Amino acid sequence: MAKAARRYRFDCDDRDVTDIEIAQVDERDSSWEDHHPRFRVYLHGSGESSTYGWTDTYDVTGADVLQVIDWAQRQAGGLLTYAVALVSDLDSHAEKVEVDRGLTWLVGIDGNDNTDRDPRGAESQLRMLARRHDPVIIPAKDRLPEGLPAPYNDGTESR
Repeated sequence: MAKAARRYRFDCDDRDVTDIEIAQVDERDSSWEDHHPRFRVYLHGSGESSTYGWTDTYDVTGADVLQVIDWAQRQAGGLLTYAVALVSDLDSHAEKVEVDRGLTWLVGIDGNDNTDRDPRGAESQLRMLARRHDPVIIPAKDRLPEGLPAPYNDGTESR
């Protein structure tokens, strides 16, 4: 039986306080798993203080989320921003041939989203900008191997 949820609050460097909820659950409450996820990486030609700009998008399969973050981060270097989403295809009706495709944001959000009325989205975009100078540290065993397509990674910090 799940315990009552506890609510935690934290302050983000004098910005708006964000609510985070952590609740214990029964792991048997899911009905399916995907062992071959598709991730979507957004690379943004962002400005110095804004994530708005051109976008180049890639789907990555055959990797886990840490490997995808590693690849995205290497492409972004110190100038671009990046976001990573999990791609989900859901059949809305059995007789329909079409598939409803959706995204679950795992790291960041679309850099061109208007977040004027979305404090959490605005905070996410600020963290995307900060990752250019303070990247996520990926352990060596979780990095993607060298030799994969790297359209933006020429070994320098500039693009």
